[in-house]
Amino acid sequence: MIIRQNTRFISIATPLNPNSTTEEPISLDPPSSLPDASSTASTSTNIPSTRISPPSSLSSTNPPFDTHAFFSALEKTFPTPTARSLMRATRALLVDRLGRVKREGLTVKDLDNQAYLFRAALAELRAEFTMDTSNDSASMRTATTALRKEVDKLDIKMKEDVATLKHEVQMELDSRKNEAKSELKQQDIVIEELLNKAIVSISDLRSDVEEVKWDNTRRAVVTLFGFLALIIVTMELQPKPKAKPSSSPPSNVSLSDMVQPSAKNVKQPEEGSIEGWAT
Repeated sequence: MIIRQNTRFISIATPLNPNSTTEEPISLDPPSSLPDASSTASTSTNIPSTRISPPSSLSSTNPPFDTHAFFSALEKTFPTPTARSLMRATRALLVDRLGRVKREGLTVKDLDNQAYLFRAALAELRAEFTMDTSNDSASMRTATTALRKEVDKLDIKMKEDVATLKHEVQMELDSRKNEAKSELKQQDIVIEELLNKAIVSISDLRSDVEEVKWDNTRRAVVTLFGFLALIIVTMELQPKPKAKPSSSPPSNVSLSDMVQPSAKNVKQPEEGSIEGWAT
């Protein structure tokens, strides 16, 4: 069994039979089979493939416990029975401690094997974690790319929908403007038709009024000429009085004096004819 203590390695070997009295020496020199620092560092830095090394076995040349030298050293100080008892007690205690160390302790090779297994498991875990991380990153990149493509498609579709909607709204506005213009034109046409009808009606009324005026004027003129003709006929038909001889010539008789006596026999014109003549 190899024990590290204060940078010194003590190799202790005991016989399989604890009752044997064979005195074996104890060596304090470090064993030559221990790994050096460079090999340990290279093993810790470079992780080999996962493998399990065979368990370490005890060295076949275990150094003996030199009971004679130990007894001689004790005999110089203590009596012989006491020195023998101390030597045997020390040997029994050493055997007990060595057995406990064999049962509970670990060798350097075992520790190296455990460290190697731990490093191998750590490397495997690191590789698995790296692979999982790379897979997750790849899946996330793929999902991100797909989402970006979907977003681009949605953006393009939204732009197309907005352009289509804008075009439809513009068409609706244009159609509504055209309808409003056509309605205004229809209203203007209706107003013009009404105005033309009103103008025609007014013209007809004016022509009717002018015609009535001309009729009234004609009637008045005809009535006036009838009156004049009647007056003239009455004057012509009236008997002339006999003229008395007189030295002086008769004075000029005015037309009013001639018409005045015969006006009594002339019939008065009707009221409607007078109004028509007045108009």
